[in-house]
Amino acid sequence: MNLQGDFEGLTLASILQLLCNDQKTGILAVTRKDEESRVFFDQGTIVYASASLKQARLGFLMRTDGVISAQQLQKCLSAAREEKVHLGKVLVEKGYISLDILKRYNTKQVETILYDLLFWEKGKFEYKDARLNLKNMIVTQLNPMRLILEASRRIDELSVLKKVIPSDKMVFKMSGKVQSKEEIKLNANEWRVLSLIDGSRSVRQVITESGYDEFAVYKIFFSVISSGLIEQKEEIPLNNGDDGNGLTAIVTVFTDVLLSIRKNIAHELGERVNSLFLESKSDLGASVKKLFENFDLESTKDLNLQAIETSLKTMDEIQNRKALVISGFAEYIEKVLKRVGSILGTKPLLKALKDIEKVLEYVQKYQTGSTEKDKIVTEMNAVIDTLRSQFTAGKGKSKKGIFSLFS
Repeated sequence: MNLQGDFEGLTLASILQLLCNDQKTGILAVTRKDEESRVFFDQGTIVYASASLKQARLGFLMRTDGVISAQQLQKCLSAAREEKVHLGKVLVEKGYISLDILKRYNTKQVETILYDLLFWEKGKFEYKDARLNLKNMIVTQLNPMRLILEASRRIDELSVLKKVIPSDKMVFKMSGKVQSKEEIKLNANEWRVLSLIDGSRSVRQVITESGYDEFAVYKIFFSVISSGLIEQKEEIPLNNGDDGNGLTAIVTVFTDVLLSIRKNIAHELGERVNSLFLESKSDLGASVKKLFENFDLESTKDLNLQAIETSLKTMDEIQNRKALVISGFAEYIEKVLKRVGSILGTKPLLKALKDIEKVLEYVQKYQTGSTEKDKIVTEMNAVIDTLRSQFTAGKGKSKKGIFSLFS
């Protein structure tokens, strides 16, 4: 019996059910773009599966769960290739895992592949009857109907999760609401995913880099969003027509930079952190000081945008409004960072600079190309290079204490 064609939606589940009911023995190949998975049937029972996906590989699953180390995996992979035998056989022979563990993870690998397949919205399939050589193979005994029912449950649950995370192109960042790791109670898988959420990776990139299946990652995202650990990264294209004057995206990016600085120093300065920003503002040149006269990090982005636009209306001599706003923010941020280095020392300053570089990396990589984007990145990199050079060369290293804020 040969079957082949395209599928959409739940058609693949129907194909699996058909092969099960007809007690088929053979191989079902399923493809989507450059991905391919193969499911092996023996008298209507799924006995094995293989896939090109990283998270479906036996060694990766064991390494991710901490059953074996990276060194052990690499050593056994080399031996398996050299001897042309199954990785699991080498792992057992070297005593890294027991036979029971191998059987458990072999089943987990097959289930991971099948659940992933049933999440595919469309693709191509081809089934051919074939005699299977199962000698020396550790086979599973999986009932397709049980898998289909569980996959249906997951699909229903995923549809609920996607109401909170409607697109895998969304980018999330740490909210900064939790002060220390001691306050966060997460398991190893959740920590792994959380470590990849940095304000630059999309949900899809986190799924790919974590190695976990889509359903698991969406559940973790939902959990950490609900607990307030992460929030969506606001993405406004940096182009010339975002709001008629092009200032919205500029204010958004620089506000993110200032907030990242405040997050880094809030723990040490407490309520005095606002004084640092006010004192820094007083050091600005006349025109820039006027520009930020009513700018306040405690206000909303819309109010700050309105405050800057109002100031610009009183500055008739300004020829290039966007250039002034960008250079003004750069000057303001440099003043703030110099105070951070002088008051708290070099280490907190360097930490703040690294976080600013993450914001700039996001702007450079994901925002729409424009002269504004290039100017922001160029001016801020110049500020970072200047401060890093100054404070790592021995200047401003002394930690004067928070009371120097008020001198």
